[in-house]
Amino acid sequence: MSDRAIRSITIADDDWMRSENDDDHLTAILVINGTFHHLEAIRVIEDDDGIQGAASDAWSTALDAMYEIGGDGPFDTIAIRGGTYVVTVIPFQ
Repeated sequence: MSDRAIRSITIADDDWMRSENDDDHLTAILVINGTFHHLEAIRVIEDDDGIQGAASDAWSTALDAMYEIGGDGPFDTIAIRGGTYVVTVIPFQ
């Protein structure tokens, strides 16, 4: 096991904000060491072969971009309000 510290946080379901009444894309804000970050959650579905895809075509391009940046297989997912989501963290000012 690594000597690196791992911090675990839980974002309550009520803290996730819908994007324009769209449950397929949720956001939350997290401050890490004084820097604000958007948590972007895209709802995904898996086909019979375990391939993840965006539940809504509107978010397919964003999910594809996540794979281009760092995906070499299915992403781990989290459950939010009964849905299955892939989450990314993006700093902002």
